[in-house]
Amino acid sequence: MLIVADEQSWAAGRIGAFVVILLGGAIIGLACRHRLPRRWAWVGFVFFLSAAGAMASARFRYLSTTLAQHVAWLCAILCLFWSLVTAAATARRHRTADATAATRLDFIPLSRLAAVLFGVVTAIIQSVVLVMRMIYVGVDIVHGYPWDGVRDYGFGPRGLWSIALLFASCGIGLLSTRTHRLITVQLWTALLLILWACLLCPPFEMHASGAFERTGGTLLLLASLSMLLTTAVVMEGWFGRRQRSVIQAESEAAPAPRREPTGFIASCGVLLIVIIVLGCYHLLVPLRTVWGGFAGSTLLAFLSVTVAAAGSILLLNRSWSANLADAVLGVASLSLCGLAMLAIPTQPTSLAERYPMMFNAMIVGLTLATGLWTWLSCAWRRQSADGEPRTTSARLIPHAQRFAFLSAALALVAGALMTYWPRMHSIAGMDHTLGRITAGFAAHLFLVLVMLWCSRRLRRLTYDLLTILAVVSAAGFFIIRMGPFASRLG
Repeated sequence: MLIVADEQSWAAGRIGAFVVILLGGAIIGLACRHRLPRRWAWVGFVFFLSAAGAMASARFRYLSTTLAQHVAWLCAILCLFWSLVTAAATARRHRTADATAATRLDFIPLSRLAAVLFGVVTAIIQSVVLVMRMIYVGVDIVHGYPWDGVRDYGFGPRGLWSIALLFASCGIGLLSTRTHRLITVQLWTALLLILWACLLCPPFEMHASGAFERTGGTLLLLASLSMLLTTAVVMEGWFGRRQRSVIQAESEAAPAPRREPTGFIASCGVLLIVIIVLGCYHLLVPLRTVWGGFAGSTLLAFLSVTVAAAGSILLLNRSWSANLADAVLGVASLSLCGLAMLAIPTQPTSLAERYPMMFNAMIVGLTLATGLWTWLSCAWRRQSADGEPRTTSARLIPHAQRFAFLSAALALVAGALMTYWPRMHSIAGMDHTLGRITAGFAAHLFLVLVMLWCSRRLRRLTYDLLTILAVVSAAGFFIIRMGPFASRLG
């Protein structure tokens, strides 16, 4: 024990000596800034001070699980430190009227560069660990049970601290420099933080009976991403208006045209695609929540998709993008589908009996989306007299017609699945009650009527073919459901 204690004290003494030496180098670089080339003096100061902090952090190695997480935590702290130094120096430069005093703060670009470099290291390490966690969660969801393999790759609750420090550093840089493109970086750091926090919850947990049951981690992730998207769109609009008003007040000139931050629209589009995938998953694979059962998870999924649709429509109205328009119409169609699925009764709880009801609700929701996009495309076409797509609604006409056809095709797929459901070998129920036959035939009839109306308004052969397929699906549904009554009718 004495030998171990002596070794630890000797190592601590060596670390302390190295820290003192590095701090001395930083002080020498700061003192020689008038004798050496100014930039080299500041480079030495930043390097030695950062190295002293890195050496001193070796005393706190126990705070992280792996070496990579320790490096990420250290770089996040250094990123926050240099962000604070840059913000303080920038604020002092703005308050200083003396030009000679302002030139003494020329280490601001170096401190900003140091903050960026340390932040990039933290982001790379945590992104790699997060991708590994996402792969493991995806494998568990596909298999339907947790995998018992070795997973010691650094993912844990302590990783939230480094990402939170990175988020704070980016926020400080955004407020101090007012650089518009940092909004995109702030969005991605917030996305990292949300993904890490939500994926801490395992996708499966063992039930009292010994069976594995899904948790609400992915549902919480869907709600968090939707709130993040809408909040980012609102905050970006507010920040852009405030920045333009400040520039206009200082220059007394006409306001500059609005420009989105670099990569912001593409980032929102990627986030929308992830929300669509998660929304489809939670609508098609229902989760029984503790507080509301299947209806509770469907309601939360519907509200999340609707919030994301509202935020994306607001962004599309500000800045047009063809790819973003497709994503917006896709998430809006999904929200209508989720609205129809809220009408599914809470009983029965067996998925073999609930899935035909879910298919029935999908037909109704997608048919509503088909009719809505067809009506809006025709109304927008009448409003644009000169035919020039100058407004957002006029530009949305071809996209709305495309998604009207896509929604109709998906409704037919759902109808085909509902029709063939009792014939599957793994399904024991016949789904031939009077209520189910009435509801299924009514959904098919609603689809046929909407298809007829769309073919009349748009005058396209594709909708005539879709109408014929809808009639065939309705006839097949009626024939298969009447199969159990054949012996009685004969």
